[in-house]
Amino acid sequence: MARILIVEDNTDLLDILKLLLSRKHQVLAAERGEEGVELARSHRPDAVILDLMLPSMDGIETGLRIKQELGGDVSIMVLTALADPDGGESVLATGCCDAYMAKPATLVEIETQVEELLRSRHDR
Repeated sequence: MARILIVEDNTDLLDILKLLLSRKHQVLAAERGEEGVELARSHRPDAVILDLMLPSMDGIETGLRIKQELGGDVSIMVLTALADPDGGESVLATGCCDAYMAKPATLVEIETQVEELLRSRHDR
């Protein structure tokens, strides 16, 4: 069973994602970037779903800190409503994440992307 960390300040979306992913995985949740970094450090998740627009520490900084803490042992997907005109390329270029998905996304799309992140992690 993989361990998934969700860092999302929208509590409704956070609850939906926890419910969706907890059917197959152990799920950890944080509403702030700092809390997400601490949970990543202490629980070493296999994958992270990360919002870009978080209070105090944004998603890019959060993702970079988690990558610094865990290195290649974690795959991070940004799930954001923040429009990126180049389809996520500028976000991916920061090195904060391995995948980018724009909101709104269906639950099937999110679940499929998480499973792909987990597969690619094990293929490394």
